[in-house]
Amino acid sequence: MRPNTKKSIAFNMPSQSITLLAKLCLLTFTTLPLTNMAIAQETTQTSTPTIIDNILINPDIGITDHQSFNINGDPWWNKPSHPETSVVYFRWYWEELEPKKGQYNFQLIDETINQAAALGKKTVIRFMTMAGKDEVYYNPSSNEGKKILGIPCWVKKQVDENTAGASCADNNHFVVDYKNPILKKNLQRFIKAMGDRYNNNNNILRLDIGLVGTWGEWNLASQMGYQQPTLGHHGYDTKDLIPYVKLMQNAFPNKQLSIDLASTDDDITSYATKRNIGWRADCIGDWQPDWNHMDQGYPNTIEHIQGNGHNTNKHADPHFLNRWKQAPVDFEVCQDLDSWAQNEKIYTQDKVKKTFDFALDSHASLFNLKSGNVPIIYKDLMDDFIKKLGYRFEISSVEISSRFTPSSPITIASTWKNTGVAPSYNNYPVVWRLRNDDNHVITYFSTNNDIRAWLPADNRDSDAPKHEQINTFNLPHNIEPGNYKLDVALVEPSTTTAKIKLGIDGITHDNWYYIDSININH
Repeated sequence: MRPNTKKSIAFNMPSQSITLLAKLCLLTFTTLPLTNMAIAQETTQTSTPTIIDNILINPDIGITDHQSFNINGDPWWNKPSHPETSVVYFRWYWEELEPKKGQYNFQLIDETINQAAALGKKTVIRFMTMAGKDEVYYNPSSNEGKKILGIPCWVKKQVDENTAGASCADNNHFVVDYKNPILKKNLQRFIKAMGDRYNNNNNILRLDIGLVGTWGEWNLASQMGYQQPTLGHHGYDTKDLIPYVKLMQNAFPNKQLSIDLASTDDDITSYATKRNIGWRADCIGDWQPDWNHMDQGYPNTIEHIQGNGHNTNKHADPHFLNRWKQAPVDFEVCQDLDSWAQNEKIYTQDKVKKTFDFALDSHASLFNLKSGNVPIIYKDLMDDFIKKLGYRFEISSVEISSRFTPSSPITIASTWKNTGVAPSYNNYPVVWRLRNDDNHVITYFSTNNDIRAWLPADNRDSDAPKHEQINTFNLPHNIEPGNYKLDVALVEPSTTTAKIKLGIDGITHDNWYYIDSININH
């Protein structure tokens, strides 16, 4: 028999070596499964919102109520075809607001602003010093039926040698002398008091600089006839008028201001627009035969403002037509659209469209219809006009990049367009949020985006430029696995209250916009 040759083999190794070997084996064993584990990688998903063509009622732009708050639903003075508004426009004469020296009727202004604010609307204000000849106050004014003096009676006694006695005659055939130092001193004190109270009121959108001339329009029409009512023709130089611009600038340094176009005889508009003051025109749509605002008045005045007119402009603003990029442009109709419809030979569809196109080409934000109806023959033109007036923001695409795990970064790259004709002159920051399946908001992502820089195209028929926004945040460390909805809104500053409606689909009950869903993993 062959002997058994199997032998047991012993290893004489130090105990320390055995311990080390065991650790190496254990380490190898525990790390092997990691080669097969799924490590979360960053992924990107893209969403393309659907663009809509609806009329959007947004803050600070659009059609304005005129001396009314909600004219299309007013139970006493109803104009049902008047478009919805987000802005109301009110004018007051100085005599209404300071009937006695140093006694200010703040209540009238406060109640107006507060009533508008209760409807979610902002207010535009004009202070005036002179009315048209024989014009009277109407209800609900406490001066109903009386001739509009404009300046307070106590001021008139100081500046008019023909006024004496305890009261002023019910006669407004008095032309204010805007060079009078007593007038200027009293007006300066009045405007300062207004600024002290209202400069920081967030419910005031802007103020007209309307301290000079009939109806605050920087001319002496009505009182001095209509043939040549310009201030320049009646002896005023720009140096005489500049103090009235500075009055408003000094009293309202935190407010947007606007000034009327004035005339080819006056340089005050260009002086103002060079100083970041917006402009407005108060008789758009005047197509009367012979001389009118649309064919002669506006084109000639704009040429003069730029320094290209027949008369020398010592304060010419060659960049006038681009001032809309920093300061607003507003218009007010001549008469109202009902009167246009009654004169169809002049106010054809083509003429009305040209009127609206002029406002759009001027990059207008507000359009005052004098709280009148919109006749059915102009309704489609008006609807198209409102869709372009002011700003209109759309989102072209949204890219979301992340590992989609708790605490991981999430980058949101969004592409926006302003397909309106003007910027927003107030900032409504971009905020993102996540909602869970129960529609509870679990986090907000605030940004420093400033939408005032989102300009539209320079020309109405050109493609709007793209505005890229790239924001990176961190997902909450305690976010639970599951599906979440990503929403976006342009909000009231320092809040999460959505303020602006977008030209895209997906609006939620609280005016946010659903963009996409993301899935969070652990």
